[in-house]
Amino acid sequence: MDLDELVGAISDVFGTPAVLEDRDFNLVAYNTQPNEIDAVRAGSILRRRSTAEVRSWFEQFGIAGATGPVRTPAEPSLGILPRLCLPVRWNGVTYGYFWLLDPEAGLGTAQQLEAAAAVAREAGAVLAQRARGGRDASLLLTNLLAPDDEVSRRAADELDGRGLIRRTATVVVVHAEQPPGEPREVIPLNLWSLPRHVIALSGEGFTTLLLDLGVDRSSRIDQAIDRLRQLHAQRLGEQAASRLLVGVGDPQRGPAQVRTSHEQARRAVQVLAAVPGSGVVARWSELGVRRLVSCGPHAALVDAVLDPRARRLIAEGGELVRTAQVFLDKAGNVQELAAELAIHRQTAYYRLRRIEAVTGFDLRRGEDRLVLHLALTMAPLLAEGPSTRER
Repeated sequence: MDLDELVGAISDVFGTPAVLEDRDFNLVAYNTQPNEIDAVRAGSILRRRSTAEVRSWFEQFGIAGATGPVRTPAEPSLGILPRLCLPVRWNGVTYGYFWLLDPEAGLGTAQQLEAAAAVAREAGAVLAQRARGGRDASLLLTNLLAPDDEVSRRAADELDGRGLIRRTATVVVVHAEQPPGEPREVIPLNLWSLPRHVIALSGEGFTTLLLDLGVDRSSRIDQAIDRLRQLHAQRLGEQAASRLLVGVGDPQRGPAQVRTSHEQARRAVQVLAAVPGSGVVARWSELGVRRLVSCGPHAALVDAVLDPRARRLIAEGGELVRTAQVFLDKAGNVQELAAELAIHRQTAYYRLRRIEAVTGFDLRRGEDRLVLHLALTMAPLLAEGPSTRER
């Protein structure tokens, strides 16, 4: 049985709704709840996680090491009703807890408790398998992305041998941006609840996803991003989830090339962080010239990209900058330039001569147009200061 079915089985044994949480008090599964539930259960279902205060209160009754049912009393100050806790264990390790509200503090006959213990053992086996599989896969992903070529190759071979990455794969890097002045809070996510074709690795501020892509690649990527955003919202709220920055690397054929996709995804996040207003999801394949923002150091990039002649025009500002930008965007077509700016062609030619006089560029030369176009395109992106990597 899966975990939802096991929660249903516990409910059938006692004739009352149940909740399953993992050992970190993350909500795993629950069934239909009665109209009258306490604040703790309502919060657990809404946030998919109990608070640290609630967790500490329950753990004082020894549930983490208990091998059998534990009855916990009410605590009005925390909004807690009496409960029956059934530890979910496997091979002597606690992996979670079944919780049942027990207002009369007498729920469960000996026969019911014996039947529930069998269900709890089965749930323990499922959670243990998931935990072990998740840890193993995360370790393989860590090794796959390692700078050591031999370590990465062995991980790629094992991923391939296990059939974990069968098709084209891509890497998604998600950065939980921290508002200035706020202390960084490291909160574990329910990464086991991501789709099965995703291998996840989480660290301080970053989560890395390795996706085995099917036929509908874009759909799988979007689903994984949406689910991870939901997990952040459950932990930290919608406002925190809205600050996530997501970089998506290009699809690669097989696990051995995944490091390339990871580097692209990581640099896409740097672009988002360095250029306000760029959005919350950046696909490396769609960033175009903005990729350069991730190639700092910032001072060196500014020096390389913002040619002194172009800087003179940028300092001039106004209609000359706009004219140059449109002229270059239109591939040097003066007729289209005049139409775009709603000016006479002679006015357009006059402005172009002024641009050449200010900059010293010869706009008939392809190389000069390239240098100026790059500078005008990158200048707004480089105006905000160093990228995240330098901070």
